[in-house]
Amino acid sequence: MLKQYKLSVLSLAVVAAMVASNNASAQLEEVIVTAQKRAETLVEAPVAVSVVTAQEINDLSIFQADELSKLVAGMEVRYEGDSNVGVGLRGVGTFAQQSAPARVGVYLDDFYMASQAAVALASMFDMANIQVLKGPQGTLYGQPSPTGALVMASQDPNFDGLSGHIQGSYMDPTGYNVQGAINVPVTDTFAIRLAGLVDERETGTKVVRDPSVNFIEKSLDEERNRWGARVKLLWEPTEDFQAKLAYLYMESDASETYRVVEAVAGGNPNLVNYPNLKKGARTSISDNADETSKEDTMVTLHLNWSVGDVEIKWFSGMLESIQNVISDQDIYDLPTGILEQKTEFGEGGGSNQHELRISGTAFNNWDWVVGGYYADADSLTGVVVNQHIYNSAADPSLGSQGVFPFTLDIPIPSRIKAIFTHNTIALTDDTDLTVGLRYNSFTQRAGNVQSGDFLFGSSILPGGEITDPIIVIENAFPCFDGQVAPCELGESYDVSEWTGTVKLSHQFSDALNVYGTLDHAYRPGAANFDTTGVFTPDLNAYDGEEVDSMEVGAKGELFGGSARYTAAIYFSTYTDYQARANFEAYNLATGANEIITNSPWVNVDEAEQWGIEADLRWYPVDNWMLFGGVSYADVEFSAGDIPCTDPGQAPVGPDNRYNTCAADGLNGSEQPQFNATLQTEYTFPQLMFNSDVYVGALYAYRGEIEDIPGDTTGRLDADAYGTLDLFTGLRAESWTLQVFAKNITDEDGVYSRRPVGLEYNELTMTPPRTVGVTASYNF
Repeated sequence: MLKQYKLSVLSLAVVAAMVASNNASAQLEEVIVTAQKRAETLVEAPVAVSVVTAQEINDLSIFQADELSKLVAGMEVRYEGDSNVGVGLRGVGTFAQQSAPARVGVYLDDFYMASQAAVALASMFDMANIQVLKGPQGTLYGQPSPTGALVMASQDPNFDGLSGHIQGSYMDPTGYNVQGAINVPVTDTFAIRLAGLVDERETGTKVVRDPSVNFIEKSLDEERNRWGARVKLLWEPTEDFQAKLAYLYMESDASETYRVVEAVAGGNPNLVNYPNLKKGARTSISDNADETSKEDTMVTLHLNWSVGDVEIKWFSGMLESIQNVISDQDIYDLPTGILEQKTEFGEGGGSNQHELRISGTAFNNWDWVVGGYYADADSLTGVVVNQHIYNSAADPSLGSQGVFPFTLDIPIPSRIKAIFTHNTIALTDDTDLTVGLRYNSFTQRAGNVQSGDFLFGSSILPGGEITDPIIVIENAFPCFDGQVAPCELGESYDVSEWTGTVKLSHQFSDALNVYGTLDHAYRPGAANFDTTGVFTPDLNAYDGEEVDSMEVGAKGELFGGSARYTAAIYFSTYTDYQARANFEAYNLATGANEIITNSPWVNVDEAEQWGIEADLRWYPVDNWMLFGGVSYADVEFSAGDIPCTDPGQAPVGPDNRYNTCAADGLNGSEQPQFNATLQTEYTFPQLMFNSDVYVGALYAYRGEIEDIPGDTTGRLDADAYGTLDLFTGLRAESWTLQVFAKNITDEDGVYSRRPVGLEYNELTMTPPRTVGVTASYNF
């Protein structure tokens, strides 16, 4: 029944297109997209793409990328200020940093962000637009992303004269965001654009300190503080040549995050000494905050050269990123585990990307592109986990034996090479055939060096300081393969794959453009921690996943150009589907069952994805805008097994380290199936102070999450919820003044739950109600 209802949405959209009216009240501005690396209108492009404009970002006071999830149904962006960063589309995503490319590629000014998506997601200032490409991107982009791409573009310099803007926002919970830009045409052929950002905000979350004694609440300044600057240079000495050089610097200093947790019913009563924290409490019982400092530098170069009817484009980019994290790894008021991590991405020369693209037109109906791509990235992560070893793991009050600082060095060099071609042939004036093919080569070497001394008699004090030991037992960390400590492990990954696309589109009229597409994409595997639950993790590798997808979509304008719609239905088959499994394993070192907290990746033989989505933007009258979007995505395993927490099976032990469940028919997604968004704005022209007065609202609905992969008990389920944002203000030609309230009902929605041992879940939650004011001036 539900599937029939969703299918009717697409049918209604197509029928509405066929009966479009000519009585237009207002004309929508034409939207230009570059989803196929060429300029074309949103209606013409034979791909499912959503566009968020710079005007929308400003009008809705969007300060960081996770708020984009409210605007595009079926998309989920997580930017939590820690490693749980990523993007999901159509029920499939990647929400953890890893050495394999993400399923949804993130690009900033054409630079592919690999595992460093946080750089782009934090750079939300002076944006030109954001394009959300849905479905496999197998040909034209730096990585053949199997699920889609988030393409972010900042404003370029121009020669239209001295111009710029400055914008300031203040909000409660306490915080502010100040950003601005200035465009300077130095000569007729050379221009500079400077942009900057200062962003310091709290979240309003409360933290409970020492709850076993009393409940002392204090406001948590999560300090997702960011400072950024961007410089862009544009040189056009002739009509046939253009060079654009950009430099971006972003810094986050001593950002603090407390983990919001909840107790799990039925957990170990000897360890659960705290109240059963509910999601509405918005509390954390961790004794120390996670502290993160981050520094990113990115340089990009674009060269465009026209030689007759042939266009030559060259792109180069370099990224260096340094991140330091001190993380409280326990949920006790006494420190049990402190993690210190330093990651240098682009260590030893930076992450470099280069692309050559040559395009032209043949026979007056064939637009062709050929090109090559190369990327190399070296990262080095150093980890120290100071683990408190108590006399009794069940009762830390019995005292400490000492502290074991486990050290882990993880170098990961990788190389990617590709050659590609993309061709669009006009079969008739209204019918286009597109064929693209890409050959990809992925090489990666992952390894680690493990070691550790035991500090007998030491203790970890609140704050993370370690007391002096009575004696140091050197190289106490055991190697399980006959090596003498330090232990060295390694795993290589070297694979080549073809990816590509075939698209056919036909424009019946301005009201109806129909397209169909067949896509094949690939996501490589990577090194992986073992799934056995052994205290000393081994390295193995999970395999790459392939996806074959088909999609049919319709786009067009309605009511004489006052409305525009898009709709699509799709079906995909994933082979060797990469899933994060949440399961219980037996730890040989401790002799106890444990939930795998840092969930490893596993391959499930096959998964199927199908869904439907549609959106409509409409001006019923001149000054009233309506926008609505819905998305339904179903992802199920169709073959294979997955590690699981199955209470119906025998308890895990030394000979049965973890249970597995038949995956066929189980949910394969960590995202909700159903999402919807509704936006409206009404403008009263020239009502006061020679300015327009406007009122607007944005409602986003997120469906329930059930049956997370590997979780057969419902422990990680999340209820459905909706958030409502309200906006009102004055808008003049050169200035705006806005008052806003986000999540006006203070809905305590849960994005995700992650297990922390057997006793607690860590929560990712919606921000609480936030009210603020934004003022801007354009010159």
